[in-house]
Amino acid sequence: MKKKRAIVAAIAVAGIAVIGGTFAFYADQASFSSIFNLGSPQVEFTETFESPNYWKSCDVTPKTLIITNKTDYPVKARFKMEQYWKASGSTSADHTTELPLQYQNADVAIIGFQNDDDWEFDGEWYTYKTTLQKGESTNSLLKDVTFNCTQNFAGSIVYSDDGSTGYTAAGDYANAKFHLFITAQTNQVTE
Repeated sequence: MKKKRAIVAAIAVAGIAVIGGTFAFYADQASFSSIFNLGSPQVEFTETFESPNYWKSCDVTPKTLIITNKTDYPVKARFKMEQYWKASGSTSADHTTELPLQYQNADVAIIGFQNDDDWEFDGEWYTYKTTLQKGESTNSLLKDVTFNCTQNFAGSIVYSDDGSTGYTAAGDYANAKFHLFITAQTNQVTE
């Protein structure tokens, strides 16, 4: 019986040691908080554009976009353009064109480019070839947008059968709106 009590006592002492050791293991604790602060992008996008009230055939409207790096690190700059026409009275807010971008194989709105050698086109993005250091700016790839005057998109003259009288008939583009939506981005360059 003494032997049995000694075994039970040994088991109880071992159990207490295990439980005590477990409590001691969980009694010590440390927490670590790591915060990573990002710098402000501080990239400046400068657009030159004034929306015309009545855009007529052959009108040329200046349109430029310049990206300036104001950060302390080098960046690459790029942008893409989406063009779409909205019909007169349209309330659609998406970027889907409701009128064709081309009429008889000619662009209705012609986007004028400059500084082509400074930019690279890769499918949908125009990427500036030079990495911008702090304080440097891109050249503007865009120059202007022209309402094509080789076709009369806004209306046509309809003559009588004998050709003696005529009147102007409004076309699909009459009172329509042309949208040129630009998404510009910069990305930090890692050395």
